[in-house]
This record gives sequence, structure tokens and C-alpha cells, in this order.
Amino acid sequence: MIVIVLTMLVCVALGGLVVGYVAVEARRDGREIFTPEGEEILAGAKRRGEDLRAQGLQLGRKSAQTIGRR
Repeated sequence: MIVIVLTMLVCVALGGLVVGYVAVEARRDGREIFTPEGEEILAGAKRRGEDLRAQGLQLGRKSAQTIGRR
């Protein structure tokens, strides 16, 4: 079972490398990888990720203060 899981992880990693390589080569050739809508979706996801990270940090600090009071 472990062999199957490791094999799947290796396949996913190799697929990611291939996609990354193709994207880098396309960018070097001057071709656009994403449409304007796709770029906006990525930018929105990045902003949302930053917001979630900030909320997580605040929650972590609040939890640490609460635990420290006990």
C-alpha cells in the first residue's frame, strides 16, 4: 500500500514539473499563459490567501494569550 501511495506522489510531482516547465517555456516565448479572467482569478485567490493568513496569525496570537493566562 505504501508503494502505491509513493508511486502516486511521484507521478503527481512529475506532472507538476512538466506543467511548470511548459509554463516557463511559454512565458519565455512571450506567449500568455492565462487569459485576463484567469489572471484575475489567480490574483483574487492570492489576496484571499493573504487575508486568511492574517486571520490565522491573529487567531494564533489570541489563542496563545488565552493559554498563557491559565
